[in-house]
Amino acid sequence: MLTQDQIQALKAPFPPESLSSDTSRGFELTSIKAAYVIERLNEVFGPCGIGWRYVHSPLEELYTDSGRVEFVTEVALQYRFKASNGCTGCDQVMWDTQANNWAFRTGGSNHDWSEPIFACGGHGLGKGSAPLTDARKSAVTDGLTKAASMIGVGHEVFKGLVLARDGNDHTQTGSGGNGRKRAAGGSGNGKDQRPDANAFWTLYNTSGKQAGVSVEAAKVLANKGDWAAACSELHTLIAEVTS
Repeated sequence: MLTQDQIQALKAPFPPESLSSDTSRGFELTSIKAAYVIERLNEVFGPCGIGWRYVHSPLEELYTDSGRVEFVTEVALQYRFKASNGCTGCDQVMWDTQANNWAFRTGGSNHDWSEPIFACGGHGLGKGSAPLTDARKSAVTDGLTKAASMIGVGHEVFKGLVLARDGNDHTQTGSGGNGRKRAAGGSGNGKDQRPDANAFWTLYNTSGKQAGVSVEAAKVLANKGDWAAACSELHTLIAEVTS
């Protein structure tokens, strides 16, 4: 069972540099780089293979109507389960090659893994020196990222609240669906620069989090909607916890 601390840690915002724009489907999507997703799971549960694990089904090579090759797989994610209120966890899930389906390993005695979280991943064959390797790897990490999103990882990104257009230019959507340009230093140049949501969360992820400011405290400031005041108050919180 996930604790409230784990839930909040999983849902914590990602820094701008973790986001990338994906236009491979003909329209713009925002992706979280797999390394940041893996880092988040390691931070919350412990190293892969100890605090969490994943396995995937055999990769399938499929052809779209346009003749494009795509590798597809199903990923199963599990995290360590802490028994409570009489509830116990599961054995490790595995791919049964004989049954050509998922199965649980038999003979285990700990039953300390969560129910598997399944998600499909896919990636088209691209260019470069290792197109087959890159497509297979990306299909697996695509499924892993989607599975992680089901327990809160990157929920703001996948809800469309944060968009990435390139490595440095980000847009956060408002309640009316209109985007607002975001940049780490503000919305303009020179004296007209004012802190925005990106500046606030960058400050939190680069300084506040390391100083020990909780994400709950940061969200209270962010919900006020005045980013200049939020940044100022966050600076004050950082100074208080480090003094």
